[in-house]
Amino acid sequence: MAKSRSSRNKTRKKSLTRRSPRLLWPIIALGITGAIVALVYLLPLPQGTGPKVRPPFEEFDSAPPVSRPSKPSRPKSTASMPLVAILIDDMGYNLPINNQFLKLEAPLSFSFLPAAPHTPKLAKKAKDLGKDVLIHLPLEPVNSAIDPGPGVLRLSMDFDSMLQILRKDLDAVPGAIGVNNHMGSKFTASKRGMELILTEIKRRGLFFVDSKTTHDSVAYVTARSMGIPAAERTVFLDHDTQKESIRREIKKMVKLSMENGCVLAIGHPTPNTWKVLYEELPRVRKRVRIVPVHKILVAQ
Repeated sequence: MAKSRSSRNKTRKKSLTRRSPRLLWPIIALGITGAIVALVYLLPLPQGTGPKVRPPFEEFDSAPPVSRPSKPSRPKSTASMPLVAILIDDMGYNLPINNQFLKLEAPLSFSFLPAAPHTPKLAKKAKDLGKDVLIHLPLEPVNSAIDPGPGVLRLSMDFDSMLQILRKDLDAVPGAIGVNNHMGSKFTASKRGMELILTEIKRRGLFFVDSKTTHDSVAYVTARSMGIPAAERTVFLDHDTQKESIRREIKKMVKLSMENGCVLAIGHPTPNTWKVLYEELPRVRKRVRIVPVHKILVAQ
């Protein structure tokens, strides 16, 4: 028997009711996605947000040696034990590994890239832990194909532009007491360029560490001539990031400290560097005294 018109209408309504939720959810999901995209573009970025891609650690194929380690006068209480300062550069990008370094049981020092996304949070944490906090200042390398990252200072800049960027970089790292160069094989070889930035660094009462990324660097000598407390890198712990190479550099660090009384070693926040330091620091501390960077500065 044929269905009545009323019965057919009821069947059609039930069918539409069943289909409606299937159509509704995709529409809701599309609307939510659109709202999120709009918020991303319209809302300002949160404080501390920076580029997520970390620039290269360094710029050279072979780490330049330092033939003349700094020899500051040491406190009498530590005269029988050589001093070693270990500075970890390029902080501010990898939150988990950076936190692991901050937890190492030794008075390490840390240098933060100004534009790194986690620099404000991690620099404050390092300061609260009593660590020396430095600004890892991006400077122009000889190889123009290598990008030191945001906030880089170049010799071709006019003075006002350079000073504006420099002040922004220095302001970006809370609690900083010193500065060291990120890359900068071209910039640190210019006495005039170093005088320009060191004038502002001195005005703020900061010290300067020459990472010594080139044999031609005049950064340390210029800082000393301007009366700025300074130091220069003697050993790169992890130019070669293999564990055995890092162990060799740690042995070299200890040997040079015993020969010269004081050594500055620079490393980077890599898993292998953390692993080797975690294993070697207890043995190292039996032979040398690990101190914050500010303890080995050479002052006028």
